[in-house]
Amino acid sequence: MLTAPALPALLVVDDDPTIRAMFARALRDIARVEVAASGGEAMRFLATQAFDLILLDLHMPVIDGFVVLQMLASKPGPNHATPVYVVSADTSDSARVQALKRHAVFFLTKPVPIGTLVALVDMALKKKNAHKAQGAAAAATPTPSPVEAGQGSAHAGAGAPQARTAAPLKPRG
Repeated sequence: MLTAPALPALLVVDDDPTIRAMFARALRDIARVEVAASGGEAMRFLATQAFDLILLDLHMPVIDGFVVLQMLASKPGPNHATPVYVVSADTSDSARVQALKRHAVFFLTKPVPIGTLVALVDMALKKKNAHKAQGAAAAATPTPSPVEAGQGSAHAGAGAPQARTAAPLKPRG
């Protein structure tokens, strides 16, 4: 029996409950959505679960999105390389630059049309899934030995240097 592939994991972090619910509802068909109401709650999720994409608000009480971005960029963990899309009402160049310098790969300004958000998230998740599939295929492909690849000699001992020679160049004439 074939099983459907698992949906990619997405974390939505926003202190506004309306935004969290709206994003989760719009994205639930393309991802397994977890929601966090604060930067602290997001950091607890991020320390224990791997996500394929993170949607992050910047301005939240106590621990803001900038702190979350800094933690992701500086600490090894299951989400160190996870792409982050910042979704913020802050339109300042300073906020954009700070977010992109830390760990964000994309900056969306609220209000974001839901159709645009879904299309961007879907494209990012498909791209990440394609990279995962390529990596898995490469890992499953055996690497030929130097002899199989036509390099070296079948008589060379294990660990022996492999001599490679080039044919002499013939002058054009």
